[in-house]
Amino acid sequence: MSTSSSLWHASLADFQHAVETRSTPGCGTAAALNGCLGLALILKGLRLHRGESSEPDRHRRRLIAEGDALQQALAEAVDDDAAAFDDYLQAQRRSNDDAAESDPCDSALDEAREASIRIPLAAAERCREGLVLALEALPLTSSAMRSDTLAGATMLGAALEALVIGAEANLEALPVPATRQAMKARCEALRGEAEELRRRLGSDG
Repeated sequence: MSTSSSLWHASLADFQHAVETRSTPGCGTAAALNGCLGLALILKGLRLHRGESSEPDRHRRRLIAEGDALQQALAEAVDDDAAAFDDYLQAQRRSNDDAAESDPCDSALDEAREASIRIPLAAAERCREGLVLALEALPLTSSAMRSDTLAGATMLGAALEALVIGAEANLEALPVPATRQAMKARCEALRGEAEELRRRLGSDG
């Protein structure tokens, strides 16, 4: 146990050091990891609670299955966002270095730029779904663990906001105004939905 724990802490230390000292991983990767931890707190409350009737237990099992799927998606986003941002930086360097072959380089840069927005926004969507799950999970969570659920929801909300901030940072570089406007509207909609869900969680908590 101590060896596993030590390796796990060393991995977290390495991750923190990389965030502080390298271009990647960046805010999207860190935010997705935060979302994973927030969702873990919500799932903890569902898994450790013991219901008294079969109907709530069926509901709880469904929520756990949905939460596990969201957890997997957010876990993948941790790596995907880092890879997308690294691809973007490399494509940007190639575009600057190879002006004589600008067409293929510009195409690769456009694809990398689009991925650097699409991936964090998809992760932000998963965080929003996690907030919906938290709202459903709260009544099925024992009073002793409601703080975990509410704290997890707060972390998911913060992760969503950070992911949106990261996506917005790249919006101005999108070459098509209509695409840029659609992405901006998606960011604003996610913020609004998250704010409403967190308000409802606060009133239910």
